[in-house]
Amino acid sequence: MSEPGPGADLYRARLQGADLRGKDLRKANLALANLKEATLADALLTDAFLFGAILSGADLGGAHLTHADLSEADLFGANLRGANASGADLRRANLALCNLRGARLKGANLRDANLNGADLTDADLEGADVTGASFGETGATA
Repeated sequence: MSEPGPGADLYRARLQGADLRGKDLRKANLALANLKEATLADALLTDAFLFGAILSGADLGGAHLTHADLSEADLFGANLRGANASGADLRRANLALCNLRGARLKGANLRDANLNGADLTDADLEGADVTGASFGETGATA
């Protein structure tokens, strides 16, 4: 496993509870990494590969996730308040009970994502693909 930084290979890394606040992780490989309850607030995760990553309870508030691959990631109860996930791939991601207040999901792929109980107040879903996504009871409508 390499040190966290741009382009880092953190495949299957065990980073639960880690403080990665504001870190530059652009284009990092975090596929299948365990980031449960990690702090990634304001982190730069543009073009990062987070396929199947465990991010339940993580703080991604204000994080830059543009064009990141979060397909099949588990973000149950995560905080993405004010995060920019424009163009991100969130296919089949678990976003249940997430705080997505003010998040930018413009053009994001949310096909078959679980958004049950997510707070979408002031979230920008313009151009997002929500085909097959489940919303159930959300904190607000987009």
